Amino acid sequence: MQQTSKSFLDYLPWRVSFFAPDGQLIYSNGRADGSFFFLDEDIPPLEDWILQDLKASSTGVLHLPLSLESFDQKIVQSFQTLYDDQKNLIGIFQYTQEISDLLASYLEDSGQALVGWSDVTSGASISNQD
Repeated sequence: MQQTSKSFLDYLPWRVSFFAPDGQLIYSNGRADGSFFFLDEDIPPLEDWILQDLKASSTGVLHLPLSLESFDQKIVQSFQTLYDDQKNLIGIFQYTQEISDLLASYLEDSGQALVGWSDVTSGASISNQD
């Protein structure tokens, strides 16, 4: 049985979508995107601010962390502009991924750690003599 690239995308665990340059949906694999708001048939066109941010970006990429009640999952929705050989925008690739394992692997390999932000050590202390 021969598989097409579209059928492989259908098996990814999170949503993968392609949008036309004007933000209209071309394809979605129908998976969850982490927002839990839109089913496959309800995916609206991309918001104007997403299109503007992508076009203004020097990298053509926009990453949006999604807020979840669960601290066990860190889900990021990414948008990547796609250009042809003549540098014409031909579409936008959107993918959602859970990055906990990716982040853990990076931190383990690099010997780094994430720490909560605190202003206690970030600058000079102010003493109140009252």
